[in-house]
Amino acid sequence: MNTFKAKELVLKAGLNLVEKELIAGTWGNVSCRIDDNKFAVTPSGRSYDILIPDDIVIVNISDGSYSGNIKPSSEKSIHAAIYKTFPDVNFVIHTHQEYASVISAAAIDIVELDELHPLLGSKVILAEYAPSGTEELKYNVIRALSESASKAIIMKNHGAMCLGKDYDEAFSVASELEKVCCDFIIKRYFNLSGKSILDTDEMINFSLSLNHKLKYNSNSSKNSDTFLLLKEEICNAVYNKYKELHYSSFINTPEIKGLCSHGIELKPVLDDFAQIAGIGAKITSFDFEEIISCLENSYVVFIHNTGALCFGRTEKEVAAVSMITQKASKAYICASLFGKVRSIEPAECIAMRHNYLYNYSKQDELNK
Repeated sequence: MNTFKAKELVLKAGLNLVEKELIAGTWGNVSCRIDDNKFAVTPSGRSYDILIPDDIVIVNISDGSYSGNIKPSSEKSIHAAIYKTFPDVNFVIHTHQEYASVISAAAIDIVELDELHPLLGSKVILAEYAPSGTEELKYNVIRALSESASKAIIMKNHGAMCLGKDYDEAFSVASELEKVCCDFIIKRYFNLSGKSILDTDEMINFSLSLNHKLKYNSNSSKNSDTFLLLKEEICNAVYNKYKELHYSSFINTPEIKGLCSHGIELKPVLDDFAQIAGIGAKITSFDFEEIISCLENSYVVFIHNTGALCFGRTEKEVAAVSMITQKASKAYICASLFGKVRSIEPAECIAMRHNYLYNYSKQDELNK
C-alpha cells in the first residue's frame, strides 16, 4: 500500500472511532501497514477531528523508530510488534469501547464464547495489566494474541486491541467484540440473579450488593432539584479556585446515580479514568468547600444522591471526562458480577494523572 493511502485510511478510522463512540477524546490509536518495513499510525494526544495526512506518523516495524517532530502514539511499539508477529494483519485499532472496557475491569482471564466465532474464535483472552506505553504491556498483548485464534484481545483495566486483514475487518472485529462482551455480562447477571428480564436499576443494585452493603436514600429527587438550583453557583466557585477550568457538565445516568445513592466512591478501574480522576472520584455533599477540595487532583466529583459534576479546560475535554466517567461507573458496577473489582494501584494513578496533565493532553498544542 502506498503511504498516502495508508494515511487516509488511518484518518478515516480515527473519525469512525469517534463516531461509533469506541473512544473518548484523544484516547485510543489506529495504524495501517504500508509494507513489511513500516506502518502509519496516529499521533499522540491529538484530536481525531483535526488531523490531516501530514499529522500521521510513519514508524519502522523493526525498531519503532520514526522521523519528524510529531510524536506517534505511545502504543506504537505494540503496533510494531503485531505487524512483526502476524504478517497477515494489515490494520490495527486500539479502542476504549464500553463493554470491552467493562470486561477489562472484571476478575477474569478469558471470555469464553458459546460458539466458534469467525473473527473471535472460541475465546477472547484478557492480557495482564501493565502501564500504557511499556515493554511489559507490549509483551502481554503479544502473548495473549498468540494464545488464541481471536483477532481481538482485551487489556486489563485498559481497553481492546482489534486486528484485521484490512480496515473493514478490524472494525468488524471491534463491533463483534462489543456484542460478545455485552451478552457475556448480561448472561452473567441472569445466572447470578435468577432473573430473565433485564431491568437496568435492578441489575445495578444487584451487582453493587455483591461487594457492598447498600445504603438506600429516598431523597434523591429532592437532592437533584436542589443541586440544579445551585449548579451555577457551585461551578463559578470551582472556576474561581481552579483558573484553568472553564467548562462543566452534570451527568446522572442510572450507573452514576446508583453509586451516588449508595455513597460508593468510584476508584480507578480503567486507566483513562485514572488520567482524569487520579486516585478516584470522591463523593461529597453540597458543601462548596468540600466540592472544591475533592477537585484538587481530579476533574470529577460525585455528589450524594445526585450525580457527577465533571470539569474540563475545553469543551472537548469536559465531554471526554463525562464519557469516561460514565464508562468507568458502568465498568465498576458490571465488573462486580465477576468478583472483587481490581482497582489500579494509587501510585500508578498519580503517575498517569501527572502524565495526562503535563504531557499527553498538551500534545494538541505541541504538534500544531
